[in-house]
Amino acid sequence: MKNLKITTSLLAKICNVSQGTVDRALHNRSDISAETKQKILSVAKKYGYRETLETEETKTYKKIGIIVFNLNNEYFSKLITEIEYILRTIGYSATVMMSHYDKEYEIECIRNLYNMGVDGIILCSVNSGEEFDNYLKLFDIPIVAVGNPLNSVPFVGVDYYQSMKDMTESVLNKDYKNIVYFSPAISYEDASAQHILYNGFIDAMDDKPCEVVTDIKEIKEEYDKNTAIICS
Repeated sequence: MKNLKITTSLLAKICNVSQGTVDRALHNRSDISAETKQKILSVAKKYGYRETLETEETKTYKKIGIIVFNLNNEYFSKLITEIEYILRTIGYSATVMMSHYDKEYEIECIRNLYNMGVDGIILCSVNSGEEFDNYLKLFDIPIVAVGNPLNSVPFVGVDYYQSMKDMTESVLNKDYKNIVYFSPAISYEDASAQHILYNGFIDAMDDKPCEVVTDIKEIKEEYDKNTAIICS
């Protein structure tokens, strides 16, 4: 539970002190020993305490958190632009954070957005698996996955496997003799959507010869007319 939002009343219970003592420690007030103050501040930091200043204005202020890998990929910049526009039309604002493909930092981003008081999170996750699914279930706000599907939350996206399988079969039906599959992101172990796309490609190829390229530098300047490049 240490990764979830914590209140002053819970801090008081954990530290075995009164809520008033917690308030004095957090606001650097007198009538509290240095030892007790340090203990409370240490626990508050450990549990990610964030002070909320609630006013009549902020009570109605609605926020949605968005977590993506980075903005190097045009897909993410377009995605954020469209989400922010839609949110604005319905009275919400967007807070964007980037995980940079770092699993631990992604979890920190989720925790920070939750502690900021967002009403929901749109998540393109680098994490996966049962442990991460159970972690997401701890939160009492809606979380929606995009890009990479997760088992524990709703997913918005396409059928990656079938879409790539259909596209590859379409290319094969045009009688191209040489097939090059270009996918830089497939080199990332946790880019699950890219691996699903690749599986669709491989199954459509059905053991036919092909070349898989992950580095743009390996793409030739020219290919013969019998070559097709499939980009993920």
